[in-house]
Amino acid sequence: MLSPTECRCDRDRGSADHGRSDRELVAANRRMREFLALLGHELGNPLAAMRYALCVLNLQGDDAVTRDRTWGVLDRQLQFIACLVNDLMDVSRIELGKIELHIQPLNLAQALVRAAESVRGPIEKRGHQLEVALPPDSVSLDADPVRLEQVLTNLLNNASKYTDAGGRIWLTAEVQGGDVVFHVRDSGIGIAPEMLPHVFDPFWQAEPTLDPAQCGFGIGLALVRKLAELHGGSAGAYSEGLNRGSEFVVRLPCTRRG
Repeated sequence: MLSPTECRCDRDRGSADHGRSDRELVAANRRMREFLALLGHELGNPLAAMRYALCVLNLQGDDAVTRDRTWGVLDRQLQFIACLVNDLMDVSRIELGKIELHIQPLNLAQALVRAAESVRGPIEKRGHQLEVALPPDSVSLDADPVRLEQVLTNLLNNASKYTDAGGRIWLTAEVQGGDVVFHVRDSGIGIAPEMLPHVFDPFWQAEPTLDPAQCGFGIGLALVRKLAELHGGSAGAYSEGLNRGSEFVVRLPCTRRG
């Protein structure tokens, strides 16, 4: 039989756990409300731009220069919306367990080259220097090629969002024990220490991006962590503080476990 003191301690622990759960639920609901408000605001911007572009086409559609420039506006805004919708759908699929990985042996150096080349154009257009350090050509790992590229491009795009023009971004990979460890490092604005535990939370952003045209809303990094975990790996973020750059590390097993 428990003593009155033990019973009281159990009640206190239960109350503390319940209070902590309530606070976490309130915080999650607040993030969701903030995200929905941000989503509505940010979707309004490209939709307004597209509506204006259509008006310009109706009024000045015969002018070739105006027409080409206006179609460029429409294309960029559609890409923004498509990027956001795809990220949202992927998060939903992962949460529902509806993403199936297609694991196959991959050449690690080739995987890095594909990821870097897919984002090199936009990154260099923003004035950044992208450096890729390739591992030996003989190194391989078991992974889904599409999802691995998604992980790396999300990290590279995130680095670009938070790095000033003229900054540098590094992509490297190495073998540590039975794992492949990917590093994406930048010379950007860094992350405050109190923000580091939250960078992979869905619908969370540390600071406004330096490029407002970039889609995000805290979804891309959440996808990175979830996809890494689906591969049996992990994702982490490191920074020495504001204006000190950031480093994101993804660790995946060389050989599929289980």
